[in-house]
Amino acid sequence: VMECQLCHKKKLTSEYPSNPLSEACEHHHLLVCLRCVIKEVEDNYQCPVDGCSTMIDADTIPLWECKAKLKQLTFDYSDRERAQADEAAAAASASGGAGLLKVNLTTLLGESLVVELDSSQPVDKLKDRVLQQWKDRSKNKIKLLFNGEELPDSQSLASARLSSGCRVQVLFVLQELTPDLTEVRMCMSWGWPGGKDHYNYLDTACFTFSALPGSAPKFLHCIDFRTQRQQGRHEIGAAISRIYDDFVRHDGESRKSMQDRSSESSFTVWPQNLDRLRAPSGKIRGPRGPLVPVTHLFFVVFTFRDDTNISVFRNPQLKVFDQRDPQTPLCSTNLNPRAKGLIVCLLSKPGGHGAWQVTDVGQPLAEGSIREYKSVRQICADIIDRQRL
Repeated sequence: VMECQLCHKKKLTSEYPSNPLSEACEHHHLLVCLRCVIKEVEDNYQCPVDGCSTMIDADTIPLWECKAKLKQLTFDYSDRERAQADEAAAAASASGGAGLLKVNLTTLLGESLVVELDSSQPVDKLKDRVLQQWKDRSKNKIKLLFNGEELPDSQSLASARLSSGCRVQVLFVLQELTPDLTEVRMCMSWGWPGGKDHYNYLDTACFTFSALPGSAPKFLHCIDFRTQRQQGRHEIGAAISRIYDDFVRHDGESRKSMQDRSSESSFTVWPQNLDRLRAPSGKIRGPRGPLVPVTHLFFVVFTFRDDTNISVFRNPQLKVFDQRDPQTPLCSTNLNPRAKGLIVCLLSKPGGHGAWQVTDVGQPLAEGSIREYKSVRQICADIIDRQRL
């Protein structure tokens, strides 16, 4: 067992690279684990060993070998669940499809509910159990996923190949962005505290990630008001803006309504373009790295003042609009936690196919702000991991 020099976690020797990443490296062994090696090279294009300044291309054979070795060490829980499902389906078929199943329903926030149903019951009955636990939800907005595939309501639990003890993902989908929705607006709105304090407001941001099958979620960029300021745009903000302008765009500083004593901040999204969205996986300033697909976009709000939380604002909401009808929201949800920030929703394609969906998250944030994103990025990555289980 050795301690990684970067993450400082003790790991088995099998979790470290066998050889240096380049012949130019003067050291013989890497005391940096496989996960940290892959992340550091993809982020900085440099050997992660302390004191080594050798530049490493993210497409080199040694790094591919590190990824292959890590994949062999990582247990694929989906394979186990598929095997269990096959065994359960065979047993159900042999017994005429009867029998009780215990199903673990889990949400993106890590909440869970174990329900017991007869295997001959339709999937729709699982949704009824979800509504018993989460009463403020609408049944037609609930989607259930197993092994990345949506479960049809009319299908029986046995024919859906569910096994006792299996995990079913519960998604609360606010809006499915069907092909006819060519341009939508994601609008966060709030009333001023006390009806007059328009200097206290909410900041909004969009965090983009690439999470390909078999690889860890990788944070890419943060899109906020700084990337869209027309005056004095800094180099990194302008570069980010150019990458995302045709896909997702922060609409600038919040707009105020003196009549309603309210403000709103919004993003414009072009759903039809999102499948083509590719972004650099390394630092914007650094060498041009490989482009990776953007698979997850998180929309987040923070209080501007450190001494307040979101609950002081009157009726904070997320509304999604079709730009062809900017006055009538397609959907809405309230934002009312006693926290300084909130991961409002996730824009993604569950299972990697079908239409992009706006999924309600509602994760309160005790840490993180418009000035410090690190803790929020980790929470977003954890949500992606839970979505993929």
